[in-house]
Amino acid sequence: MPITLFEQIVESLPTAVFAKETESFRFVFWNGFSGKLFGYSKDEVLNKTDYDIFPAELADRYRQNDIKVLETRELLDIPEEISHSASGESIILHRREIPIYDEEGSTCYLLVISEDITEQKNAHDSLTIANEAWQDTLGILRESQSKLIEAQKMASLGGLVAGIAHEINTPIGIGVTAASLLDQKISEFQQLYNSAKMKRSDLEKFLDTVAQSGSIISSNLDRAADLVRGFKQVAVDQSSEEKRVFALVPYLEDVILSLRPKLKRLKHNTKIVGDKAIEVESYPGAFSQIATNFIMNSIIHAYDDEDEGNIVFETHLDGREVTVEYTDDGRGIPPENLTKIFEPFFTTKRGEGGSGLGMHIVYNLVTQKLGGSINCESTVGIGTKFTLKLPIANFK
Repeated sequence: MPITLFEQIVESLPTAVFAKETESFRFVFWNGFSGKLFGYSKDEVLNKTDYDIFPAELADRYRQNDIKVLETRELLDIPEEISHSASGESIILHRREIPIYDEEGSTCYLLVISEDITEQKNAHDSLTIANEAWQDTLGILRESQSKLIEAQKMASLGGLVAGIAHEINTPIGIGVTAASLLDQKISEFQQLYNSAKMKRSDLEKFLDTVAQSGSIISSNLDRAADLVRGFKQVAVDQSSEEKRVFALVPYLEDVILSLRPKLKRLKHNTKIVGDKAIEVESYPGAFSQIATNFIMNSIIHAYDDEDEGNIVFETHLDGREVTVEYTDDGRGIPPENLTKIFEPFFTTKRGEGGSGLGMHIVYNLVTQKLGGSINCESTVGIGTKFTLKLPIANFK
C-alpha cells in the first residue's frame, strides 16, 4: 500500500493517532483528529517533545509510558487516562501505545492511539450515580412498604380488638342481667324466709329461678370463653410467625368471627364450605391475614355499603395439596386492572385511604411464606374468584 494512501487513511480517522521517534521522543506524526482533540496544530507539535507542549506533570507521565513500552517491547493499554487540551479542558482518553520496529528489529518509533471517551465516561458516571440513587430509593420504598405492612397488621389487630368488644358484649350482657335477676330473687327469698311465711311453692319457684339463671349465666360465660379463646388464637397467630398443625375450616370460622361486626353492619353473608377434618401443618397467621385481606378487599372494592353480598370460602383436598377458593358476587375487576392486582401500591381507592398493599401481601404470603400459588379470575358485574393451591405440610 503506498505510504501516501496510508497517511491519508490515518489522517482521516476519528481517533487521535501520533508517533514519536525513540531517541529524542520528538513527535514525527500528528493526525488531524489529534489536533482537534488536544487543540494543537501539526506545526505546534512536530519535532517537539511532550515537555514542549504539555504541563510538566503530564509530560512526565507520558515519558514514563514511553520508557515502559521501550523496555517491555509490548503494547501498553491504559483504559482510562485523564489529559488536558490546549484550552485547559480535561479530557478522558483510552490510550494505547505500541513499539514500531525497523528492518533489523530495533524500536524506531512509538505509535500512540488515543480515543476520546469523555462523553462515554461521563454518561457511565451519571448512570452509576442514578443507579445508586435508585438503589437508595428502592431501599426507602422497601422500608416504607415494610412499615405499611406492619401498620396493616396492627390495624388488623385493632379490628380484632373491636370485634372482641362487640361480640363478647352480648353473652356477658345476658349473663350480667341473669346474675342481677338472681341477686334480686335471692334478696326476696331471704326476706320471705325471715318472715317465716315461706311456702313449699315459694321454695320450688325460687329453685326454678336459680336453675334457669344459673343455666343462662353458665351458657353465656361458656360462649364468652369460646369467643375469647377464638379471638385469642387469631390474635396470637396474626402477630406470630410460628408454624403449627390446625384444622383449616374451623380456623377460618374463627377468623370470620373476628370480622363479624363489620360483616353484620354491612349485611354481607359469609359461608365456609369444606371438610372440617382437613388439617394443615403451616402458618395460621398467614392464613388469617390472607382471609382477612380477601374479605376486606371485597368489602372495600366489590360492594357498595347498601349491598348484601355473598362471600364464600371453599376448601378441598387434592392429594398432598389443599385448594382454597374465595369468591364474592360483587362488581368484579375490569380486565385492565386484573393483571395489576398483585402489584405493590396498586389501588383504585387511593383517595379513600387504600394503601394498595392488601393483595400484594396476600401474593407474597401465598407464594413465599406458604409455598403455594394463587390465581385470580373476575368478570365485571358477576364477581371475583381467587384460587389458592397450598401444600398441606409446609416445610419452609
